[in-house]
Amino acid sequence: MTMKEFKALAKAALVPHSNPIESLQTKEKTLVWIFSIVCALLGYAGIAVIIQNVYTPDIDSLKKTGEKLLIGGCRPEPMEALLFRLAIIIIPLSLLGFYVLFSKIQIIKRLARKPFFMLLSVLSVVFIIAMVYYDFVAKNPFGKGNGDIPQAHRDYMAVTNYDFYFADLFLGNHLMLYSFVITPLICCLFFIGIKKYKWQNKKLFKTSTLIIGYAVLGGVILSCVLMDIFYFPYQSENKFDFNSVYYSMTQVYAGVPMLIDHFTSTYGLYPHFLNLVFQITGLSIFKFSFVMAMLLAISFVLNFYCLKQFVGNKVILFLGMFSVIFFPFLNIKFVERFDANFAFFPIRYVIPSVLIFLVTIYFKKKSQFIYWVTFFIMAFFVLWNPEFGIVSYISLLLFHTYSDFYNKEGKINIKKILTHWVGGIAILVVIFYTYKLLIYVFYGSVPDLDLLWDSIFIYGKLGFGMLPMTLVHPWNLAALTLILGFLFSIAKWYKKEIGPKASVVFLLSVLGVGIFFYFQGRSHNWNLALSLGISFMLLAILGDELWAIIKNRNILFFSALFIVFIYIISISLFEIVNNSDKFYELVCQDKDKTENAVEQKIIEYGKDFIANNSGINQKIYVLTLRKYQGLYFDGSKRRSAFNPGIINLFFNSDLTRLENQLMDSSFSVFITPHTMQDLPFMSRSIAAMAATYEYRKGNDFMMLVDKRGIRIPPNVFFGNHDELVLHRKYSDNRIGVGERMNDAFGIKPITLNSDFSVEVLFNSNNQIFDLATLIGNQGLVDANGFAISRVLNSAKCIFAINGTGYLIQVPYGGWVYCVVNIFPDHFEVYINGYRVCTHGLVKPMANSSENLCVGNLGYMHNYVGAISEVAITNKALDSTQIGNTWNEIKNVFTDKR
Repeated sequence: MTMKEFKALAKAALVPHSNPIESLQTKEKTLVWIFSIVCALLGYAGIAVIIQNVYTPDIDSLKKTGEKLLIGGCRPEPMEALLFRLAIIIIPLSLLGFYVLFSKIQIIKRLARKPFFMLLSVLSVVFIIAMVYYDFVAKNPFGKGNGDIPQAHRDYMAVTNYDFYFADLFLGNHLMLYSFVITPLICCLFFIGIKKYKWQNKKLFKTSTLIIGYAVLGGVILSCVLMDIFYFPYQSENKFDFNSVYYSMTQVYAGVPMLIDHFTSTYGLYPHFLNLVFQITGLSIFKFSFVMAMLLAISFVLNFYCLKQFVGNKVILFLGMFSVIFFPFLNIKFVERFDANFAFFPIRYVIPSVLIFLVTIYFKKKSQFIYWVTFFIMAFFVLWNPEFGIVSYISLLLFHTYSDFYNKEGKINIKKILTHWVGGIAILVVIFYTYKLLIYVFYGSVPDLDLLWDSIFIYGKLGFGMLPMTLVHPWNLAALTLILGFLFSIAKWYKKEIGPKASVVFLLSVLGVGIFFYFQGRSHNWNLALSLGISFMLLAILGDELWAIIKNRNILFFSALFIVFIYIISISLFEIVNNSDKFYELVCQDKDKTENAVEQKIIEYGKDFIANNSGINQKIYVLTLRKYQGLYFDGSKRRSAFNPGIINLFFNSDLTRLENQLMDSSFSVFITPHTMQDLPFMSRSIAAMAATYEYRKGNDFMMLVDKRGIRIPPNVFFGNHDELVLHRKYSDNRIGVGERMNDAFGIKPITLNSDFSVEVLFNSNNQIFDLATLIGNQGLVDANGFAISRVLNSAKCIFAINGTGYLIQVPYGGWVYCVVNIFPDHFEVYINGYRVCTHGLVKPMANSSENLCVGNLGYMHNYVGAISEVAITNKALDSTQIGNTWNEIKNVFTDKR
């Protein structure tokens, strides 16, 4: 920038306005705004301090409740939640009260005429700039080594919040260039080009702005659509988040109604709304991602339509829209591994986007049809996704209350306000009962709508998955934007100048606060970015309003604020342009496809295996990683025998229900055993399956187990020896199965003599887990003791003593009576009454401090199949005893050998 341009910019900002009265009135209004904000925040801060000193929530009690109720417990934040909810009530009401107060007192007029205005305005600008600086240079709360557990891959390299959002991007690499060259040039465009030379009236400028703006915006939205369409979710994060929304869709598509038999989803009933589409087109990953991408594009287009109606300056319009897309959606994709995150974009985000669009067209033509259609659509969206749905519905009610607050005579329009609320609540009730009726008509069962709110309850009350907010953080900037939005609405309300723009600003402010709950609950930098779309729309409208004032008044304070606004709102354009190469990478995902090619084939192989071994509409279990379950169902119309899916298992009661169902039902189980290590909360469910199922067929990646047809005999063959240490006789009834499940996790430590014996009667079959253990007490911590385990994909057993294993062939496909006599210097193995081997020992077996387990050892070494009886005796059994016992067993099983 040349010195001449700088002087022109300064002159445009500093030359006094020709109408000093209007300028003075503007200063008075500005002081009212500043005092209102400062007093409201100070008042809330005082209340917050009092609450923190008085309120002592019982965190331990909440944690205990969470441990009983939830898988993995909880992380309650009652103090933070209370302060946040009080802020939502206190700050807007305080803004209202202080605005009315300062609008009436005369001292404001006197202060506006003195240098006090200059001092206060300078301090305000300095405060905002300092807030921007310190919020971003503050440590990333979840950065590695910063105190809390890293939540994302980005946290491991992002020491500060600034690093998290901008490291390796344009702003991260060219901060000085952007701050001291690009931003001043953009300001020159406004203050010199548009304000002084009226470029906005020049055809060339208008045409160029529109062509460039629409071209870039169209390219960005198209890229966002294309990157969200895929045949397979390649990255691990994308698999997880994709399955969190796809699994429910596969089940509804297969004919399973939600909210019946505990079939819930974290993200609402959107599958039922989309089911009609997929019943016509068929369901697949590609088709589902295509529909999600279309909804995303619609959301962004609706955002732009709204901004276009209320933002007069086209440069601000496009900069604002680029920010709406970049910060919440693209930023994470530029710096992290690809994740479509359909749970937010579009499932949640489409709701406020549609609402904003509907109220915008309502203002263009205030028809009763549009009015009532908006209520009905938004009521359905409460079912679509209850979190954002209820926030948006309440926002709609508040919007109409604000918009119609005064009648034509300037009095409170009580009748119309009551009509909004009574009619709105009535429509919501009608829609809920209509949904229940439709589900009953089509499926024959009545849905339990209370289940719709389970996720909100566990997140809101018990703090499941919550993270703490820090005071110095970029969320302050979003909060300040919302405060300005509320104050703008209050000012228009106070002057009885409520119009379309004021009403939309109020709606965006209320929506922004409601969506901010999303960040408060899980206060990670990504969650903040995701929740900023509405706030950036609000910022663009307020910035355009600020520019409208600047065009007619030369007040330094407003010019300085506008420069800060330009600094923030323009970042997105340069990030988008500078990272154009990343769009290609995100759309093609060539590297991700190559790296995940093997995994994709494994999943497709598993899908084929399920399809070849089950029928359409057949109920089956698919036990696998949470990020895979939906992929295996993938539009095949196989129904899950148990819901919710693994991805939505939050309650311990659901796990208990799954365990009981596995014991009682006879549905086929398709399981990927090698992945079960990553699902520790499924241990008892796997134990229930192991106790009641048996291997049928499988491959290297997936196994099929069916309900065990072989029954355990009631006969007791062991336990009549002297010096008996332990004896277990299992059965196929609930008590026997329950004992087998409990014993899989350890009975007790045992002390053994130098000579002792172990007897096991089990049905020998292929196993699905490595080292599937029949009985043992040899642990990972204490390698002493013994274990008898089945070798995977083999007819051999491994007899481990003091950590050393010995392989021995055992019969396959029938009942096996196995006896091991262990002596100080050797051990001998008897199979079905005959001694099959003797092995020497380097040293006597040492007693283990670990619990003795039956049917498992340690973690996920479950023996899948029948174990009839086990016994341990503190002496060696002689061959005659062993032969006699086998003869008894043989007489019972003669026809089954």
